[in-house]
Amino acid sequence: MNPMSKLKAAALTAATLGVLGGAGQAVADSHTSIQPMGRETGTLLAQTFGNVAINEANFLVVAVPGTTSQPYRLYIVEQLQPNPPCWTIANPGGEPTQVNALWNTFDFTGVCRLQRDTNGYAIRLAGQDLSGARFEVNQKDGDLLLQFAPSTISRDRITIGRANGISPTGFTQLDLNPGWSLTKRTFNGAIVSSNLVYFTNDLTLAQLQGGETGGGTPPTTPPVTPPALAFNDIRGNRYAADITRAASLGVISGFPEDGTFRPTAPLTREQAVSVIMETAKKVLPTSTLSNLPQSVYSAPFSDVAANRWSAVKIQQAKQLGIVTGDLGTGKFRPTDNVSRAELMAMAYKLALVRADAGSGDSTSTSPVPGRDTVTGGLIPNISNPPTFTDISGHWGEATIKQMAAYCAIATPLNETGTNFAPNTNALRDYTAAVAVRAIDCPAARPQ
Repeated sequence: MNPMSKLKAAALTAATLGVLGGAGQAVADSHTSIQPMGRETGTLLAQTFGNVAINEANFLVVAVPGTTSQPYRLYIVEQLQPNPPCWTIANPGGEPTQVNALWNTFDFTGVCRLQRDTNGYAIRLAGQDLSGARFEVNQKDGDLLLQFAPSTISRDRITIGRANGISPTGFTQLDLNPGWSLTKRTFNGAIVSSNLVYFTNDLTLAQLQGGETGGGTPPTTPPVTPPALAFNDIRGNRYAADITRAASLGVISGFPEDGTFRPTAPLTREQAVSVIMETAKKVLPTSTLSNLPQSVYSAPFSDVAANRWSAVKIQQAKQLGIVTGDLGTGKFRPTDNVSRAELMAMAYKLALVRADAGSGDSTSTSPVPGRDTVTGGLIPNISNPPTFTDISGHWGEATIKQMAAYCAIATPLNETGTNFAPNTNALRDYTAAVAVRAIDCPAARPQ
């Protein structure tokens, strides 16, 4: 068997912040019409990009062993010259197919082309590019699945192909599912200089999410009735669905005086603690919750009176180690606005409490995200988390990185670009999304 005739597809340090980041920190080839290129995640972009079929015998899509946080990575290897071979198959005709990664044994310049990230491969559905897709090679039931998430924050996983096992060396090919093929991106009829490879399907994203596998003429997608929104003033907000779910779960509410949610209003520290503790009720085992105080008779912090509306929740969060006072003064500053970094610190500490409590709790019926026994931090479950360009040296850097790799809780400001904006006020809409992501967070992917 010709090994290149068979197409297959592949493949923080723990922050122990007590929500303290230093002095003063307290809480926590057919073309389409031209359209603007947006950065919104999970959207189909209509551009002058086209695509053209390729000789798939010259391509290998392979799962490559990675790191603890990302066990397998996705490579696409293209054979540019006949010799020397970029790879061979150790067990021709066997499953799973074991790849000999020969490209690692010589200078492959001009012989092999390696596409190793989303600069080299993308998703094209029904003649359009899918912006914001995140690729993952996930291990499940002794198999490797090549999957993509339609956006940075999407919980959906659409399977492109599988390995039918895992090779002894980890370098494993995967067969593409029916309906999927490889093509190359073109611009004005010519292959682009990056030689970007598409995973191509004739179906739309909605049809794939509906479980269809491709082949033949794509059926007509019936119109979808938009879901009811919890508040009139969140229509058009990027977090509208999360806000609606958060409200239904009771972790955050609107303003009773006018029935609005005010999605872009900032939160105070005590309001953020309230959301985090309501989230805690949804994710912590009853054995942990039963030990929390339901009333307080002394001030949790010197500037939080025992009769303050938030005192009980602040005391609960303090007991769980989710919040601490300012260095030097011990004050909590309940009415100060909470920053995005502080919100991540609270969410991170709650996730650690959940991991510790759940590991020995027999009353929990849901999977419990784990803690890394080496680093002490959370075990990542996002294969390709976003990278932020504005957190280097920030007191919350390690925590933000952890929360980006943990159920995509930390995402770019307004879900676009590469800035997390750690010192920017956390807004009510994003805070609702953080709560929902924490509650819906699975222990591992795929589910």
